[in-house]
Amino acid sequence: MAQIKKEIWNGKEVYCLEHGKVTARVNPADGMNIYQLIYDGKLVTAWDEGRFERKATYGIPVLYPTPNRSANGKIQIGEKIFDATMHGLVKNLPYEVTEMQVLSDKVCLTGTLTWDENQPDFARFPYVSKLLISVEVREESAVWSYEVINEGDEPLSYGIAIHPFFSKREQQVSITVPAHSVMEMTEEKIPTGRLLAVEGTEFDLETPKSVADLNLDHVYTDREVGKKENIYYEDMHVELKASDEFTHVVVFTPETDFFCIENQSCSTDCFNLHKKGFEKEAGLETVAVNDSKKGFIEFCFNTKKSSGSS
Repeated sequence: MAQIKKEIWNGKEVYCLEHGKVTARVNPADGMNIYQLIYDGKLVTAWDEGRFERKATYGIPVLYPTPNRSANGKIQIGEKIFDATMHGLVKNLPYEVTEMQVLSDKVCLTGTLTWDENQPDFARFPYVSKLLISVEVREESAVWSYEVINEGDEPLSYGIAIHPFFSKREQQVSITVPAHSVMEMTEEKIPTGRLLAVEGTEFDLETPKSVADLNLDHVYTDREVGKKENIYYEDMHVELKASDEFTHVVVFTPETDFFCIENQSCSTDCFNLHKKGFEKEAGLETVAVNDSKKGFIEFCFNTKKSSGSS
């Protein structure tokens, strides 16, 4: 059955989107966060109550306009310097539900965030704009998409990403990331701008590697055109497709019950890298006045056991 319904889940009001084998639970009041993504009854991304209580990230939060870290907690845009926050400014802000669709081939929920002087943190990113986030559920996939609309009087530069907390589900899990380079990092996990070839190194994820054998919190780039990130569970395969501006991928493999593959339109510390002259490495997007940009990330599912599985 294809439907969108409101429900109370873990004490929070969410929208439950269902179509075919796919279920997504989304909370517009908490940053359009996808609290759960489920395929064929199997948990794909997980809510973590402990991380919620600690005000850490969980589910699938939206990272904008500064995904991940910024050097010294600052960003520089032109000659102006602003305070920055880990993972951006919008991940917990309330969105207004502006559209719901229940169609034969999909269900879709769209939330809109107006970024202007009424936002408490507007002075930290003073660009009048709107951010639209949509979550679409189909029979065999889920699509997260965004649109940035510049309503100000000067160009707006940004980075955007999602931070999915993929559940290990007490299984052996392997991943591939079809990228030729990893960014050199400082001890504070800030990219220097230098790119390192991954071939033949511990960072090479072009063939399946077990998450249990990885110790990563790194930014991958030089993604191979036409290829996608893959997650191989023992009983399920998840393929991540993204629009062309998602040129970077952060891979995070802590010793916990989750791991993260984060498609990003930019590098960590994107504004500061761009200011230093590493424009391609930074990957900043810019929207002209009275214009907009949009993109998507799609989670494609199947239950066929893959040769990539551990």
